[in-house]
Amino acid sequence: MNCERTRERLGRFIDNELPPALQRAVEAHVDDCAECTAELKRLRVFVSHLADGEREPVPANLWGAIERELDRSSSASNRPERIRIRYRGLATAAMIGLAALIGWIGLDRLERTAGRAQAASIDFSVLLDALPLDAEKALSKFLMLYQGRRIAPYEAQRHAPRLNFAIPERLPGGFSLEEVYALRFGSDDGIAARYARDGEMLVAVFHPPIHEDAYGTHNDLPCVVGEHRGHKVQVGDWKLVHLTDPTTCHCVLSRLDERDELPAVMAAVAPSMQTPPVRSNDSP
Repeated sequence: MNCERTRERLGRFIDNELPPALQRAVEAHVDDCAECTAELKRLRVFVSHLADGEREPVPANLWGAIERELDRSSSASNRPERIRIRYRGLATAAMIGLAALIGWIGLDRLERTAGRAQAASIDFSVLLDALPLDAEKALSKFLMLYQGRRIAPYEAQRHAPRLNFAIPERLPGGFSLEEVYALRFGSDDGIAARYARDGEMLVAVFHPPIHEDAYGTHNDLPCVVGEHRGHKVQVGDWKLVHLTDPTTCHCVLSRLDERDELPAVMAAVAPSMQTPPVRSNDSP
């Protein structure tokens, strides 16, 4: 257990969400590493402040002020402008108010919003943004956004019969299947499969071809996996790689090099990789 792997798991360690063996391994590493001990203390202080801090009420004129500033900004000129909120302390109050609103809205509202989403766009930013902090929790947020529910591997094809994919028990390189999830992208079905190798996570997501992916602040770059052209979004040493055939976008999130181990993994989960996939220019 090195520092990088330990810090990726500190969030789940604090919440006691790790398997017992990993919980003990993280604890042993932290006991012997001053830097990881300091990082754990910082996280615990942060979590404590979130749990015990008082919530400030949202100012009554907050949303009206924001709307007025938006209207003024859009009508003043066509060039981009930074929205200025004139009331001192308003930005801090807005952040606290938004955090409170998220708690009030709750999971049911989030699920209804995801159900209304159209398959023309899939938001991967919720997954990518949280990767550097905790990859496991990043995946959990993505699954929650798209109504992920755990299913048996044999149920996957029945859940998404229009998609062309495979979920083998083991992938090249020693990755073993741990969990399979049924997803909903608007009115379309999707599948996610989580693999692990010595504590290292790999995730495959299958969904219908779409016109636009949302990656937030992360860049979508062209890449080549084996003989196939696709797209890659890189966050640190993590890569989200997409290869698309006429029916399915095969997305793999991993730390694997697209020139080395990844081609064999993609071939295992995407049967169409045996022949060059057909794709439009605007597909992921």
